[in-house]
Amino acid sequence: MDIREKFLNYFKQKGHLVLPSASLVPEDDPSVLLTTAGMQPFKPYYLGIKKPPKTRISTVQKCFRTSDIDSVGYTDRHLTFFEMLGNFSFGDYFKKEAINFALDFIINYLDLKIDRLWVAIFKGEGNLPRDHEAHSLWLEEGISKKRIVEYGKSENFWGPAGDTGPCGPCTEIYYDFGPEVGCGKKDCSPSCDCGRFLEIWNLVFTQYNFNGKEYVELPSKNIDTGMGLERIAAVLEGKLSVFDTKLFSPIINKIKDLSDHVSSNLSPQEYQRALRVVADHCRAIYFLIADGVIPANEGRGYILRRIIRRAIRFGKLLGIKGYFLNDLGQVLIDNYKGPYPELAAKQKFAFKIISDEEERFSKTLKQGSKVLASTIENLKFHKNDYIDPKDAFRLYETYGFPVEVTREILQENNLKLDMDQFEHFYRQHVAKSKQQTVFDKKVDHKLDLYKETARKCSADFTGYQALHTSTQVTQLFETSPKQELSIVGSLKEGQKGEIILKSTPFYAEKGGQAGDKGKIYTDKFLFEVEDTQVPVEGVYIHQGRVSKGTVNIGDMVEAEVEISFRKDISKNHTATHLLHWALKAVLGAEINQAGSSVENSRFRFDFLCYQAPTKEQLDKVEMMVNAKIQNNDIVKIFETSKEYAQEIGAIALFDEKYGDFVRVVEIDNYSRELCGGTHVSRTGELGLFKIISESSIGANTRRIEAITGMHAYNMLKQKAIQADMAARILGVDQLEVIKGIEALKNSYDQLSAQMENIKIKQLRDDISSKLPAGQDGKKIKIIAQNLIHNPLAHGLDAQSLADIGDQIKDLNQQKSTVIILGHAVNNKPVLILQATPDLVKKGLNLGKIAKESGKLLNGGGGGKPDFAQSGGSQLSKIDEAINFSKQRILEQCD
Repeated sequence: MDIREKFLNYFKQKGHLVLPSASLVPEDDPSVLLTTAGMQPFKPYYLGIKKPPKTRISTVQKCFRTSDIDSVGYTDRHLTFFEMLGNFSFGDYFKKEAINFALDFIINYLDLKIDRLWVAIFKGEGNLPRDHEAHSLWLEEGISKKRIVEYGKSENFWGPAGDTGPCGPCTEIYYDFGPEVGCGKKDCSPSCDCGRFLEIWNLVFTQYNFNGKEYVELPSKNIDTGMGLERIAAVLEGKLSVFDTKLFSPIINKIKDLSDHVSSNLSPQEYQRALRVVADHCRAIYFLIADGVIPANEGRGYILRRIIRRAIRFGKLLGIKGYFLNDLGQVLIDNYKGPYPELAAKQKFAFKIISDEEERFSKTLKQGSKVLASTIENLKFHKNDYIDPKDAFRLYETYGFPVEVTREILQENNLKLDMDQFEHFYRQHVAKSKQQTVFDKKVDHKLDLYKETARKCSADFTGYQALHTSTQVTQLFETSPKQELSIVGSLKEGQKGEIILKSTPFYAEKGGQAGDKGKIYTDKFLFEVEDTQVPVEGVYIHQGRVSKGTVNIGDMVEAEVEISFRKDISKNHTATHLLHWALKAVLGAEINQAGSSVENSRFRFDFLCYQAPTKEQLDKVEMMVNAKIQNNDIVKIFETSKEYAQEIGAIALFDEKYGDFVRVVEIDNYSRELCGGTHVSRTGELGLFKIISESSIGANTRRIEAITGMHAYNMLKQKAIQADMAARILGVDQLEVIKGIEALKNSYDQLSAQMENIKIKQLRDDISSKLPAGQDGKKIKIIAQNLIHNPLAHGLDAQSLADIGDQIKDLNQQKSTVIILGHAVNNKPVLILQATPDLVKKGLNLGKIAKESGKLLNGGGGGKPDFAQSGGSQLSKIDEAINFSKQRILEQCD
């Protein structure tokens, strides 16, 4: 049975629009790292910011949750990656239909017995009433009263996601595996965690809006439901564990084939846990990469890297030799590429990333081991029994070093870790991660005003066809000095505010493109439009100031976009499409846009890239874009069905995803993207394209800033003027400027070296003038100085200190001399220790002394018997470290 297909077909028959799964990377939603629920892609619809393409929608949504990563393997049901089957209603049907659909599908289409089902409803709490309606509806549908349980707000009430917003009671459907499963108690119910009951479907009734003080009934109520595919599969196959289902069996079998149970040294329970961890994480890894996530040390990239490392770690515990994740990945892709073709499309790219990560993690493990070894040595030196939990967590967080390994190595060294304190730091880390997976805490205080306006009036956008429209003022807002809005009947000269028109040629900021500027006017007033926004779908707000006269609601006006501003923006927007095409051609098809900002003077283009492009690659990209500009290719824009757009290979980005019809921007036969922005008619209108910067902005995310047209010409002209000025200053021809600069730099380097040598000689002479005759009656000289406050030592590095030491040894004819020089380099203490060869032959070992003295500086050290160096972070301890070193030298020279 194909549960996905059966579910979607059922709801299609019930009038739902079936949509494909959204990406695991949320689009235009910085409040969350990953898609954690089936309803998350529809957040703008629930908040009333956008209108859904249909009031009934159904999906099978890919989801990833981080909060239970460490529970995976210990239970039969916890997963990081899972599929959520959902049906959604936006102001259409409500509780009666939602409950009927759910029970009808479970009983008549999945053939489950009604006497195996239990349900939970909201029992009421505080000012929130009991959900009597849901209780009555379940009874009407045939659920026995004794199998309806009631729970409070923490279990059966959803939201609000932030401090305020939509929320409501929910009802859950549980499957009963029977009294022979679980605890065996007579009063066992869905609240028991014995394993007898499995929650399979949650129906959320969004009927209230919490305004911070009270719960107010929503005029338009919504439905959000979710049924876990893995859970319902377990029920249908009669399995208590989701890991025993056919969804997991191919990958579990492959893991068993690769593992060596005998050499794993794991108990049966530990072996089963490791199997489950690897299987779960492997699924998550390849789905995340297919949706554009790349391993990194922060954000969603960190989550991916963490589960890759955990999978490798547990694979090694299973006795798997060598690299293995791509072997498992092949099994996963073969089994899931039907419903999720993006897995096969990104297979080559994913395999490369995984190979790199598996190789890198072995090095990371070595790094963590090295850091832990140093920490253990320091603990023993200070005679401590416990490692600082912060250090253990830092190993876990920074290096991905499993705490189990940390504890094992500590035990081998008779040291301990306070796991309660470690868990405290870990819980703080998890809590921080969870905070990043909910809706924005605060909703714009103006949003309710805009939503109310949307119910009364909305604007038609005419800006694709014309830049000038005769229209009517339908709403006015005055903007106070504190940026607060109020509805007014008119705006007078000098007042700031916002105008809403019946129709508008002004493009509102969207998809990265800046909003238009221009003017709204009659012969009696002039309103200068400084920006255009769409806070709620259909509501175009023109922000600006009245510079002449008075504008009133109902006035017939002229709306005119600033032509040069729009043209420059259109050039830059078309340039982003050309740049995207060229980057894919040069760097690989896996390159994907991660955002953009299109203004009139410049634009930026963010893209996911696993390795930084070289200068040669960027030069090629720039050349290819300019070649297409010279070709003067046609830019064609048309609307078509989403299915046809997919057939012709149009790249789907951002806001166009869910429409029945989509707008395609096609450049000749090489670039096709879904886009709602404005563009030129031919590429030649761009004139010139120039990249002005390329940089990293985060986890494997790069940013290119570029300019086109006269802005590019003016920049190149300015560079030419600067090159001409440089040539005149250097007294060379323009073509010889580089040679002139190189000659100037060589002269500077030579003078700097000469000054450095003079400085070293002066400091050497200063130190030599204070040489002792001997040390405590011994025939050795110990020259020890703290140079921090010596003005001659200012700016010297560790190498310069070593050069001074060599010169002092030569002055002493390389006989029975030890030099200890302390200094601050980059505001951190550094100790340089040097000895003449005759003392080394007598047993002096400065490497060991530096290692010990470094601990006093809260650091470390080491080196050879005749030359060593120590350092740390405690600058105030440098005199103590020098004296300690002197004492140890005297002891070794006895």
